[in-house]
Amino acid sequence: MRRLGRSLAATLTLVAIAGFAPAEEAAAPRTVVAGSVVDVGRVARGETVEHSFQISNEGNAPLEIVRVKPTCGCTVAEYDEVIAAGESGILRAKLDTSDFRGPIAKSIRVYTNDAANPELRLVIKADVRAQIDVSPGYARFVVVDGEEYGTRRQIVWSPDFDGLELSGPISPYPFVDVSLRKLEPGDSDYRKGSNRWQVDVTLESDAPVGPMADYARVKTNHPRQKMVRIPVSGMVRPILAVTPQVADFGRRDPKETHQATLELKNLGSMAVEVESATTDLPGLEAEVEAVEAGRLFNLVLTLAPGLEKGRFRGKVTLTTSSPRQPIIEIDVTGTVI
Repeated sequence: MRRLGRSLAATLTLVAIAGFAPAEEAAAPRTVVAGSVVDVGRVARGETVEHSFQISNEGNAPLEIVRVKPTCGCTVAEYDEVIAAGESGILRAKLDTSDFRGPIAKSIRVYTNDAANPELRLVIKADVRAQIDVSPGYARFVVVDGEEYGTRRQIVWSPDFDGLELSGPISPYPFVDVSLRKLEPGDSDYRKGSNRWQVDVTLESDAPVGPMADYARVKTNHPRQKMVRIPVSGMVRPILAVTPQVADFGRRDPKETHQATLELKNLGSMAVEVESATTDLPGLEAEVEAVEAGRLFNLVLTLAPGLEKGRFRGKVTLTTSSPRQPIIEIDVTGTVI
């Protein structure tokens, strides 16, 4: 009887010890990056910087790169989507320095299945120095249709290459002219001992109404920068601008009269008159009120009761005394409920 008691006690002791034994660690990846921030130092503007980041998996389960999100200027050329336990992979990034100047730091966010470290931030630093300088460095036009557009002059030179030559100007639009000439003694921007160039960006009179956002390009013989890009941006505005551009009545009760008022503004230098206002939508009347003679008008639209239920669309047509904008058409929309 005594032996049985001892045996039972020993068994219970073993069970108790087993109950307090640590549980086996769950399998999981563990991300380690050697050098998450890299400084490539001074680079020439326009140069593409490449760097391969090493990502290691020191866990005991596969590491998955779920998503990669680079910031402006950075692109990711390739990366290992799955990195086995105990192995390393790479993420190869490229940084285009064409649009930057001075010290920069561009990051890449990397999202993984590592629960303890689900987001990595990789950074490329550089000091971007221009091999070729452009002053002011942009050609911006905010003009009114038919008015004088003018020319935006650029002075181009190289701080470290006295033999700079420019050629082959390329325009971003058929209505933008890009021309160049080497500055000579007597020109106000001429500097002795330095090849300085004048690049003229001219907006032609046939430029259409609308926005601009592109680059004029000029070829160079610089050994480290073969192209100069000059931003061309801005807007050709209409002589007569309507605000808002669409008359939207929204959802309306068919038993009531509804009105909407739009503003018609003359942005040009010459006075303009609105000669008539007509509409192709039954039940809609259009009337023009002069707020400031020749300059500012209100277009009052009145929607009469009794329209059929459902969506309606139509146009209001204005005739004006402007030879460049004799007709203005305005969309009208809404729903009768």
